[in-house]
Amino acid sequence: MSGQDARLLGLEEKVAYQDKTIAELNDVVIELNRQAADLKRRIAELERLFGSELSRRDMPNEKPPHY
Repeated sequence: MSGQDARLLGLEEKVAYQDKTIAELNDVVIELNRQAADLKRRIAELERLFGSELSRRDMPNEKPPHY
């Protein structure tokens, strides 16, 4: 094997490793994006539930008795 062949083989190995790493990182990004979307949906649902619960309560706009 000549020096150029060895060098080319080394570069091909590095590219293959980088391709594998990029694919793994892409999977992580996809999963994190899915989790973020799920959390946003759950927060929106909680805001909706708490917002409707708070709007049902009569909260007088007066100072507490200790003032």
